[in-house]
Amino acid sequence: MHFVCTQENLIQGLNMVGHVAGKNVNLPVLGNVLLKTENGALKLSSTNLEIAVSCLVRGKVEVEGEYSVPAKLFLDYVSLLPSGKVELVLTEDGLEVKSGDQETVLKGISAAEFPLLPKLTKDGGYSFSALDLKRALSQVVFAVSTSQSRPELMGVACFMDGEGATPSAVFVATDSYRLAERKQAFTGKGTGSRYIVPAKAFLEMMRILGAYKDELSAPESVTLNFTENQLVATLGSVDLISRLIEGSFPDYKQIIPQQFKTEAVLSRAELQKAVRAASLFSKQGLFDVHVSFDPESSSCTIESADQGTGKTKTILKGEVKGVANEVTLNFRFLGDGLAAMSGDKVRIKQIDSLNPVLVTPEGEEGYRYIVMPIRQ
Repeated sequence: MHFVCTQENLIQGLNMVGHVAGKNVNLPVLGNVLLKTENGALKLSSTNLEIAVSCLVRGKVEVEGEYSVPAKLFLDYVSLLPSGKVELVLTEDGLEVKSGDQETVLKGISAAEFPLLPKLTKDGGYSFSALDLKRALSQVVFAVSTSQSRPELMGVACFMDGEGATPSAVFVATDSYRLAERKQAFTGKGTGSRYIVPAKAFLEMMRILGAYKDELSAPESVTLNFTENQLVATLGSVDLISRLIEGSFPDYKQIIPQQFKTEAVLSRAELQKAVRAASLFSKQGLFDVHVSFDPESSSCTIESADQGTGKTKTILKGEVKGVANEVTLNFRFLGDGLAAMSGDKVRIKQIDSLNPVLVTPEGEEGYRYIVMPIRQ
């Protein structure tokens, strides 16, 4: 193998794929990145057997070939090279890296020992705006469960119904204590299919979209293709393949209340500050903040108290309709939802202290966030 490219292109490619590779005592090759010449370019690939990422690096292929080298070592070394031309030459000793007056040989593992990567299926698929998809995923992925007792909750459910004039997907994540739902338009034909994508795959996709060095090289769209057991995502010059989670996602719509007794519109920034202040005095391990609504004074009170640290109370002015109400919530869950929203104001809807609280951003359609109360 003999390949020539720029240091900048090589670094970007390694940044795209290197994050998936990691140390594995039983399979050392999983810590490597596979270099393979393909279609006049260099294809970099890495995998942890659950997620695989491939990226094409533009350059000139002098001699075809393939080889795998330690991903982190390769990236760390290439990052130290001067900008300009880099030559990669496969010799009997390993991969020779030439740049200016520097020559280095990296010891690697034969490409034959690298795991076989699944074949890509890119027929049809659902095409999303890259910026919109990244935003949508960031609004739900934080709500997935980390408990392995219910694997189906460790992923984001994707409902690709595509009904109506504008086809749209619904992304949902829950850990049983809170739930985030985002509706996002796509281009393509809705099939009514439902899939559960591991949170790690969507987090890696978001990281890749943020790793492009400038807006010119970043893709404008992302295409998601699903088969029976895997997702293939195309992000510009990068392909990501992930296994899907088997199982049935719960019928989450049953827990979303349809009628409410109290409704409030508050400043999101002020509410975030009040929740942070209350978090400093919440009970250790309970993470509780007490929220009460008063329609007469059109105010919302956020307070917490702990015998060891003290107590605090913040009164926020806003629009409050309905009956006086109160609820105790986990400040982490409430804060996560507020951070995922944009816009100046949020709308909070409540039945009573025992039922889920619905939080939505004012002026932003398609996003709902549910928080379960802490029962006293």
